[in-house]
Amino acid sequence: MKKKDLIKKWLDNELLTSEESEAFENLDAYDSYVKISETAKKFRSPEYSIEENLHLLQSRLSNAKTSGTKNYLTLITRIAAIFVLAIGTYFIFSSKNMVTVSTLASQKTSVQLPDQTMVELNALSSIDYQKKDWENNRKIKLDGEAYFKVEKGKKFDVITSSGIVSVLGTQFNVKQREGYFEVICYEGLVSVTYAEKTIKLPAGKLFRALENEILNNNISVTKPNWIENKSTFSSTPYRYILREFERQYNVTIIAKNLDQDKLFTGNFVHSDIQTALQSITIPMRLKYEINGNNVTLYKQ
Repeated sequence: MKKKDLIKKWLDNELLTSEESEAFENLDAYDSYVKISETAKKFRSPEYSIEENLHLLQSRLSNAKTSGTKNYLTLITRIAAIFVLAIGTYFIFSSKNMVTVSTLASQKTSVQLPDQTMVELNALSSIDYQKKDWENNRKIKLDGEAYFKVEKGKKFDVITSSGIVSVLGTQFNVKQREGYFEVICYEGLVSVTYAEKTIKLPAGKLFRALENEILNNNISVTKPNWIENKSTFSSTPYRYILREFERQYNVTIIAKNLDQDKLFTGNFVHSDIQTALQSITIPMRLKYEINGNNVTLYKQ
């Protein structure tokens, strides 16, 4: 029997003949295969400590330096094989319970979490959460924008690179883009942690950190406008409007000699690019040209 077939048969726990057993035991790497197998059987995720085993690896390598170069290299190979297998097994087990949902440009989607909480995900956004023990550990990582209808239960955390939003059960929208962090509470009460400060946000209130400038305001709508395929802005630098337009229509905007710091108040629809472009150019006294996936804006 070929060497690789013999090893495969042994790894699959198939019964070896006496001749096959003798041939397997005579393999140069026999000890390594046995150690790898024993380590894999003992391994239980997520109790495996990478740091502890790294120290063990370093200790063994240090002790082996006095045993000769050949034995030293052999030990490196065997311990490294076990170490890599263990780490790989750890991440395989851990990733089984991790759920990731992402959207592309011009795409939106709805996600139902294990506790029946609903998440509406805007274009070019993503969420990550652990499915295991969700009822006791309701934490979700958000990159982009999402609207949440949270079922009552234990604390629910939305973690972003800008801040953390915590609730028990309510409806709210979180938007986190580069330089832009916004939370709007539509029902109940949310806790917003930003720049190491925490504020309570009741229904009908908006919190916005735009390039580190804080804004607290009232809102009159009962859900985010993007759910109805419309993006709405209030006193927002024009560059953020252009980036949102690119996400909703999957285009590249070329702005020629424009003041993108100028504030814009208005909206655009997600269903008709011509209408949308008129909505964001006419108030700014701009013209536009469409060439494939490129949209060029310029002064009149």
